[in-house]
Amino acid sequence: MNQPKNYLVRRAGGTVRLACDDQAWSRADVLSIDEYPWYTAGEKQDTTAAAMYDDEAIYLLFVCADKHISAVETQPNGWVCKDSCVEFFIAFESEGVAKYLNFEANCCGTVHMGFWAGRDDCSLAPPEVLDAVSVKTSIPTPTKEEFPTDDGWWLAAAIPFATISKMVGRDVAPKSGDTWRANFYRCGGKTDPQHAAWNTIDHPEPDYHRPEFFGTLTFE
Repeated sequence: MNQPKNYLVRRAGGTVRLACDDQAWSRADVLSIDEYPWYTAGEKQDTTAAAMYDDEAIYLLFVCADKHISAVETQPNGWVCKDSCVEFFIAFESEGVAKYLNFEANCCGTVHMGFWAGRDDCSLAPPEVLDAVSVKTSIPTPTKEEFPTDDGWWLAAAIPFATISKMVGRDVAPKSGDTWRANFYRCGGKTDPQHAAWNTIDHPEPDYHRPEFFGTLTFE
């Protein structure tokens, strides 16, 4: 098994605006979602991610090169993973990561979120929880068809710790020095449905629900 990667979640120096060009993101370290454990063919398009936090929330920024941007899912907690999509999975125990939360969002900002107490035990986020999660993207429409000029998109999100705690059933707001286990993912969409990960996954078929392969987040 490969050694898990580590990422330092910087503390935000002020207000974080959910935009790719917000100056606040200059403080954040950048990671690459560049492992392709199930690659067979096609172009490996670049994806980067960054994270920051403050007392209220964890903030995410994904930047995706994409020549085939597509999305059809508009229903919250729908199958956004079949669209051009990014994902963030987190677990809160240093040992035994069978329980974890998944945040997924397509390029148009439709969100899927659930808490997994086991492989077959998922509680999807209720509407009031999803409403507390803020997402902004560079795609201004609720769905997206591929277009010859497609070249990329970005997505930024703010996930309040109170919202995560409500799903997990206990307080998970981190303090400086705390660690979470996590992985970042990218789905390619209709034309180029490659599956990329920050930490690689040793499994014969595409499967992001493999917390045993999560890396580590350390909070500044």
